[in-house]
Amino acid sequence: MQKNIHPILQSLALLFIPLLVLLLINYIFSLTGRIPPSSYLTATFKSSLLAIPIGLYIILYKYKKAYLGFIVALIATFITVGTISPTDRSYYNSFSLYVMNFIYFVSLMGISYLSYFVISGFKLKNIIFITGGLVLNTLSIVILLAINNVNLTKEIIRDIISRGLDQFLMIGLAIAIGLLFFELPQTDIIVNTDQEEDDL
Repeated sequence: MQKNIHPILQSLALLFIPLLVLLLINYIFSLTGRIPPSSYLTATFKSSLLAIPIGLYIILYKYKKAYLGFIVALIATFITVGTISPTDRSYYNSFSLYVMNFIYFVSLMGISYLSYFVISGFKLKNIIFITGGLVLNTLSIVILLAINNVNLTKEIIRDIISRGLDQFLMIGLAIAIGLLFFELPQTDIIVNTDQEEDDL
C-alpha cells in the first residue's frame, strides 16, 4: 500500500495521522473522565511535541538528512521549555531545563533510529520504541529533578513511570499507525518476529 502513495503524501501522513490519533485518544479520555473535558486539546498538543519531532526525524533519516535532526531537537527544546508555566519553571535552573530537554530529544531520535531503521519486524519496532522511550523519559526527569535538588520519593518515581508509560503507549500507537502509510527502507538487522509468529 505504501508504494502506491506519493512520497510527499507519505511524509504528510506520518506527520498528521499521529496527531489525529492522539486527538482521538485524548478526546475519548475526556469523555471517560480520565482527563478534564476542556483539556484534551492541551493534552494532544503536549503529546504532539514528541510525535512531530519523531516523525520529522524518520522522514529526514530516510532521505539522508538525519543531521537536520539536531535542528529539530533544538526547536523542540525551545518550544517545550516555553510551554512550562512560570511557576513550574521557578523550581528549575533554566540552563538545566534547556540542556536536559535537548539531550532528551536527541536521545529520543536515537531510539527512533534503533527502533525503525535497525530492528526488523513491525511489532518489535514498536515494542523497542515504547520501552526505550519509557526508560529515557524516566531517567531524564529523575536526573533533571536530582540536578535541581528536588526530593525524589518512591511515589514521585512511580508517578513518573506511570505517566511516561501512558505517554509512550499513545505515541507509539500513533507513530505505528502513521507508518502504515510511510515506506521505511530495509533494516540493517533482521529480527523479524512477525514472520516467526506467522510460522507458529
